[in-house]
Amino acid sequence: MQDSIRQLFTENIQTMIATGEALSAPIENAAVSLVNCLINGGKVICCGEGASSALASHFAQLLLDKFEAERPCLPAFALLSNNSSLQPDNQQNPDHLARQVRALGQAGDVLVAISMTGEEHNLIKAVEAALTKDMTVVALTVDNSGELSGLLGNQDTELKVPAHRPARVFECYTFLLHALCELIDITLFPQQGDL
Repeated sequence: MQDSIRQLFTENIQTMIATGEALSAPIENAAVSLVNCLINGGKVICCGEGASSALASHFAQLLLDKFEAERPCLPAFALLSNNSSLQPDNQQNPDHLARQVRALGQAGDVLVAISMTGEEHNLIKAVEAALTKDMTVVALTVDNSGELSGLLGNQDTELKVPAHRPARVFECYTFLLHALCELIDITLFPQQGDL
């Protein structure tokens, strides 16, 4: 069993190294998009499906509250999942994320879409809604991430993790979101000192 444990750590480390090498420029672009949005009075809207919705909530809370150092609150929130509707499951609106983007998003805002497959219908519709509102999209995706990747334009940023195992992808997404928080903090609040 200890060999399996060591192999899990090795696989995680290799995924992180490959992601760091592949995504250093896109991570910088994503951080700049988020910083520019916040400086210009915009807000960060986060969404995901399934386990990714927990990451969206986590990222929004870190921006709204704090990451590691005390600092002013930043305008961010996660879109609501579809599990609190009064409608039965088979009658719920399949575009519930897009409806929220259309209602709450504005030009200059950033949509952070966290996708495990690139084929989640609700995320695709949310990205489409964001683009029609002249929002910028930062998408966390995986290789071969399908339709969602095809929607993104030059102003958008795709953080495409070079991994296929869902557990490794989720771990990497968590790190990427923490890295973005740190980059935002050191850019907007350098007076807060070393983190």
